[in-house]
Amino acid sequence: MMLEGSWAESKSERIDMEITDPNIDADGLNAVFGSLYHNEIEIDLEKIEGTVAAASYIVLDSVRERCAEMMISALSTDNAVRYYELSTSYGLDYVREKSIELILHQFWKILSVREKLREVSHDLLETILTSPNMFTLEGEYDLYQHVLQWIYMKENPDCNHDEPNEQFNSNIKNFFKTANSDFLLMKYVDIISKIRMGQILIRSDTITTIKNDGLIPIQIVDGISSQLWFSLLQNEENPKPLEMSDDEFFETCNRLGRSLDSFPKCWRWVGYNSGVDIMLHVNDYSVCIIRNCLNRKTPYSVNLKSAHVLHFRLVICDFKGQISFDTGRTSWAMKPDETKTVFRLNEDISTPISVHFQYLIHKPIGSSTCVKKYVEELKAKNNGDVEP
Repeated sequence: MMLEGSWAESKSERIDMEITDPNIDADGLNAVFGSLYHNEIEIDLEKIEGTVAAASYIVLDSVRERCAEMMISALSTDNAVRYYELSTSYGLDYVREKSIELILHQFWKILSVREKLREVSHDLLETILTSPNMFTLEGEYDLYQHVLQWIYMKENPDCNHDEPNEQFNSNIKNFFKTANSDFLLMKYVDIISKIRMGQILIRSDTITTIKNDGLIPIQIVDGISSQLWFSLLQNEENPKPLEMSDDEFFETCNRLGRSLDSFPKCWRWVGYNSGVDIMLHVNDYSVCIIRNCLNRKTPYSVNLKSAHVLHFRLVICDFKGQISFDTGRTSWAMKPDETKTVFRLNEDISTPISVHFQYLIHKPIGSSTCVKKYVEELKAKNNGDVEP
């Protein structure tokens, strides 16, 4: 018998166990108890929650460790969110560490799959949006659009996330048109305030879109726009180079990226950038940053300062999300039409890769303060409560 000796249950044919953990099921218990007799266990990764929960319940560390090993081996963007939540709940620290690393490095892939985005919890999304190692594609506006999707799916858990894009986006638009934006703003302020709105309101079309979406009140949009204009004047009038701590850089920097399937590629991200046009060029042997002034026509290159300090971090990841190159946070005094080689690529580098660029060229604004101030005033006005 399993409970031999002085146990009260040692002579019972039936043992009742009080189990409150909903993840513990019969399959998990059978597998874990069976391992005590056979010194081996068959683990089904599709039902890993039950096994981990049961092993944790009876404190069987050998099974927990075996589950952790298998989860690490099978880790991918398909299961990273699920494994992160599971490892957080049951103290599988190394699984949690590797899961969040993959989620951060390939968050842009998770964003592209609604079913995966839907799995992301409120706390996890907040963690992702505040991490310096969260890598995205395109830019902040892309993050904003996916936050809209995420809020819509959280508020409508029975929605059909497999709908065609046109219908799904139409449903989102209709939802925010009729929803109480103040209620949503208060409920999701920890998420919305992490979107760097000052990096979105740099094009006339995105300003119009944000105002029409119905989530961000016009007062906030106008407040951030006013801050942007004041910041532009301050940065132009200040002759001193921009200085900042690492924390300030990562809390406020532009977050951009692009996936490359072939070389060579040369590109820029659109939007007004204090009149400074920055381009990236990647070929099969190097990665370069270019400050374009006169060589290539663009509506945004109007700043001809003899030197402009660029604070940046440039990262290249392979298709699995592993970092191949990372400059760390560094700086460069850019001269007009100057090119800086950032990396010399290895001959064995292969596509697809993703390039992630975090940078600042001027003192940023704290757009989150506008959102938080609005919410605090809203709470004070409504005694801390707004109806849905």
